[in-house]
This record gives sequence, structure tokens and C-alpha cells, in this order.
Amino acid sequence: MAFKPTLHYHPVLPSTMDEARRLAEENASEGAVVQAGVQTAGRGRFGNQWASPEGNLYMTLLLRPPVATRFCAQLSFAIAVALAETLEGQGVPREAVKLKWPNDVLVDGRKIAGILLEMESGQNDAPAFLLAGIGVNVAVAPEGATHVQAYAKQAVLESFRDALVQNIGGLYDHWIKRGYAEIRARWLSQAYGMGQPVTARMAERKAEGIFEGIDAEGNLILSDGAGVTRTIHSGAVHFRMP
Repeated sequence: MAFKPTLHYHPVLPSTMDEARRLAEENASEGAVVQAGVQTAGRGRFGNQWASPEGNLYMTLLLRPPVATRFCAQLSFAIAVALAETLEGQGVPREAVKLKWPNDVLVDGRKIAGILLEMESGQNDAPAFLLAGIGVNVAVAPEGATHVQAYAKQAVLESFRDALVQNIGGLYDHWIKRGYAEIRARWLSQAYGMGQPVTARMAERKAEGIFEGIDAEGNLILSDGAGVTRTIHSGAVHFRMP
């Protein structure tokens, strides 16, 4: 493993991301894991609230990757693959686990986990640090979502966390030493909605097309069906599944 995990557990926190940022700014070592039993101000992408009832996994991992900042978004896909591996290790069927661009993990089409990356720029186009926030529905889930114990009744929060951190560490080490290509291929092998119509909504516009995959930087590739493709850097995606 490329880092040595150090757990910082809090029964209640406003946000594990904010606490991890505080540790990072105080020069905490790579591998610090901030976990909360409950979050009172958890957040997802675009500042959306992340409901955080007791019984689920809420954690943020502090990383200091020795790469250019433009590559850091690739880590979201490495973490998604690690989540898939961890779910499968808990007994969730592999064929049920799908990875939805850019940062969600689904089981049987319902959300079970989400990822949020925040990066602080450093010098010479290298990040000062990167925060990987991860929320996993282990014991309970909001309406329309699902949770680990629906598939693996004996799943334990602490063992799930430890397995996930280990899997992330292995893929992080692989990413640093060998790059993104294999991780991208593994993500695509479980991609949700491949070949299906999708609408990507950005701040002031939307784009529609067929989901063809992700490029070397993790951007969404859309095709118009006539051989013309475009890439989407960020946005909320809505698949029109048959």
C-alpha cells in the first residue's frame, strides 16, 4: 500500500471533508482517514446535502499524490473500482454492481455509494493535497437507494471500512506506479448505461447523446449516433434506460 492509514474517528462531525481539510492544512500525513458516526452537514457534488444517519460509512481520505493536478480526477474512478471490489467482497453479486459517471456506485440500479474529490493546488502544477470523501449506505438508505446489508446481512461497518481503505490503497499504489489505463478499463467493464442515451446537464446548458465511455482524463464521451463525439468534463447525467 502506498500510504499508511491513520484513523481519526468522531461520533459526530459537521463534515468529514472539513475535518480532513483542517488536518491537511496542519500537515497531517497522507493516509489520514477521518470517519464520523453521524454528519450534521455532510455534502455531495455541487454542494448538495448528503443525508448522514447513523449506521453508514462517512469518511474522507487525505492523499498527497505525486502527479500533475490534471490527473487527479482519475482517482475518482480508482475509488469507484475499489468500492465495487469491496461490495463484491461483502457478498454483493458483481453483476449487480455498476459504476455511474462520474462518482456514483449503484447496485441493481439504485445508489449505494458516492464519491466527492476536493483538491488544493500546490506548487509546480502538483496538488498540495487531495481529499476523497466517500459515503456508503451500509445499514440504511434513503428512499430510492439501497444499502449493503440488504445484500449482506452480516456486513459490519468497521470491517467494510477497513477493506475499502485497503482496496483504495492498492489501486492508489497501482495508479501512481502504472498509470490510469488498467483502472479505466476496469471501471468501463462495470459502467452503468454503456451504449444508452444520456442527457448531461451542466450549469447553463445540456448535451444529449449515446454514452460511449470515458477518455484518458475521465471525461464522459458522447456520440450523436453519426460518428461525431464530444466530451463532457462535469455535470449531472440522466440515462434513458430501455
